[in-house]
Amino acid sequence: MQHQKMSGSGKELRFISYMQNIGIMLVVLGHSFHEYPDGIHGKSTLLYQLIYSFHMPLFIFISGFLLNLSIIRRKTVPPVSDFLLKKVKRLIIPFVTLTLVTFIPRSFMSGIADDEIQLTWKMLFASLTDVNHLIIPYFWFIQSIFTLLLIGFFLLLLKEKIGMKDTLFYVLVVAIFGFLPLFFTLETSFFSLNNSCANAIFFFSGMTYARYCKPVDSFIKWSSPMMLILLFSFWVVSFLMFKDSGWMIIVCSMFGIAMTISLSHILENRHIAILDHLNGAYYIIFLLSWYFNVLCQQVLSHFTDFSWWIYSMMSLVSGVYVPLVIYRYIRRHPASHLAVIARRFLGQ
Repeated sequence: MQHQKMSGSGKELRFISYMQNIGIMLVVLGHSFHEYPDGIHGKSTLLYQLIYSFHMPLFIFISGFLLNLSIIRRKTVPPVSDFLLKKVKRLIIPFVTLTLVTFIPRSFMSGIADDEIQLTWKMLFASLTDVNHLIIPYFWFIQSIFTLLLIGFFLLLLKEKIGMKDTLFYVLVVAIFGFLPLFFTLETSFFSLNNSCANAIFFFSGMTYARYCKPVDSFIKWSSPMMLILLFSFWVVSFLMFKDSGWMIIVCSMFGIAMTISLSHILENRHIAILDHLNGAYYIIFLLSWYFNVLCQQVLSHFTDFSWWIYSMMSLVSGVYVPLVIYRYIRRHPASHLAVIARRFLGQ
């Protein structure tokens, strides 16, 4: 995940913070349906299906937007070594760290978890490389976004080297990666490359929006309540029409992203600060929320007898706010040993 400070020259990007905060709330909420009594962890519910129609494409879109925006502001593509080191520290080190520290405890939870993890070197390797064997299932996003960031970076580097015009470049990348799922389905589960292929259109749409946001924003009145209602309606209708139509779900996801852009601008313009306390913490919430989701839903459910919705509420609240407390400790005590370790191994 990308992170952009929303101060100084980035003040005009405050709406991105709103998008990140809305998105991370939806992510944790979507992971809090495990105990719903349908036998498939709440996947039959309309709310679950609506959330999953766009919440991860939303973060992929934001990552593409912030990658291109940072390069546009620099007015040049940074050195390859600097870019790679930064992304490894931000994405790969937390992924590997949390996988390693979770692997052994998770193997002992096979009796209460959804699937069995064998305590072998082969399984450990698979948990680092195969999307079907990830210790924390939704960490496929880290693998995919790392891949897409590299592809986007090297395409921008190529564009700069050959002097390709912006319009041609963005038309080509959106067209190629937009139509790619129509003609080519990447089956490999290695490092989530199948998910990278399926979601590339959102990443490159985010990059394109970063380049043309001023003319787009002057044309689309994002902060109009009527625009929000219109985009919400399109999102719901497209969901009902396309949810079982394969690649056409992309249309629904795009409307969901556009709806979130509109809502974020409205919250920004009206100074509605209900989610501001989450600013900057979305990534650590993403990284750590799984532990509290599992504790509340898969561990406590074996020792207590509450209704499913109580586990869900506990999962949502603890999944958001315990990592938030950790984030604030890191920010307020930067010199402490715990903060130094957390920053180094959690990409902060």
